[in-house]
Amino acid sequence: MDSGFVRSFQAESWTLYGVAVVFFGLRLFTRIHFLGVKKDDFVMCLCFTAYTTLIICLNLIIIGGGSNLFLPEQFATFTSAEIKERIKGSKIVLVSEQAMLITIWSAKACMLLFYSVLTTGLHAKRVVKGVAIYVGCGFIACELTFFFACRPFSGYWAVPPPDSQCTTFVHYAIVNAVFNISSDIMMMGIPLPLLVASRLPTKHKIAVCGVFLMGVFVIVAAILTKVFNLSNVYSTEYMKWYTREASVAVFVSNIPLIWPLIRRVIPGMGSVNSKSYSGARTRIAMGDVEMSTSKMSSRMKKEKDWESESRERIVDEGGIRQEITVSVESEKAGAGAAWEEAINQKFGAEGSQVEYSIKIESQNKNNVSI
Repeated sequence: MDSGFVRSFQAESWTLYGVAVVFFGLRLFTRIHFLGVKKDDFVMCLCFTAYTTLIICLNLIIIGGGSNLFLPEQFATFTSAEIKERIKGSKIVLVSEQAMLITIWSAKACMLLFYSVLTTGLHAKRVVKGVAIYVGCGFIACELTFFFACRPFSGYWAVPPPDSQCTTFVHYAIVNAVFNISSDIMMMGIPLPLLVASRLPTKHKIAVCGVFLMGVFVIVAAILTKVFNLSNVYSTEYMKWYTREASVAVFVSNIPLIWPLIRRVIPGMGSVNSKSYSGARTRIAMGDVEMSTSKMSSRMKKEKDWESESRERIVDEGGIRQEITVSVESEKAGAGAAWEEAINQKFGAEGSQVEYSIKIESQNKNNVSI
């Protein structure tokens, strides 16, 4: 294999892997220290293990003695030692294909679990479930094609191969491309309505759009991988796009979960006030509780509208949080300090970003509790 390509591939693949290690490490740090470990973190561990296997395998392939992919007329020139090397190389190729499949599909699973949390209480969660079923079916279809396209299965490392599918992976590549690219497009469409409907500040929308652009790159890389692979099965250029697609997929599935850490590190990213209902006023008056909502629309009182408004919640999971500012006033002279102290005890000091549910009820003529 060309030495220039080998050096170029090694530099690019290990650089991308290093970046992925940083994102993966920050994700784990954020989860452990701020949010707690969730089930999608275990899926990401599987994804990163497969990704590491892929990078190692691809680097072994480019410095190895080849595989069972060669021009028919070359077989007569091979020595027994070269045949053994090609059998070994073919087995590494087999592992790399499985590692690539698991990397991409486990990254999809991580994003779908994230979307499932993001769309809690929204009709969009049904869409997430539908896409998840499609992604699962796609994985099964890819595996079935992979295991049955080459018969016998040992043909994948036989030299010479019994069937062209055992070395070119054409049928597998087509099925993989159909389900991989189509599911990526579906997944891109899940958060778009939430982003469009939100009233996020420009800086936050730019950050979210940056992640979306990386998702678009994953789709482009998936397309180019198959273009190079299917147009010329002897070309090694597809290996670079394999690495780029897998690496950026790992980036995209980790970055949203680093958001809580970014909010604490980057000034100005710590709070999002999509709407501030400063006009909402609570009056406490000797035995009754009255809520005046001069700037709060009546639709906020309906459960389905709360569902709609929940699209604007940016939460620590990376979703969207709605913050409502409620001013509490007392008509009794001298009671303001007591109410302020009680609220501070309940909700923390001024400027804290804790979310609470406020319940105000009348106990008797002289006592009102929070």
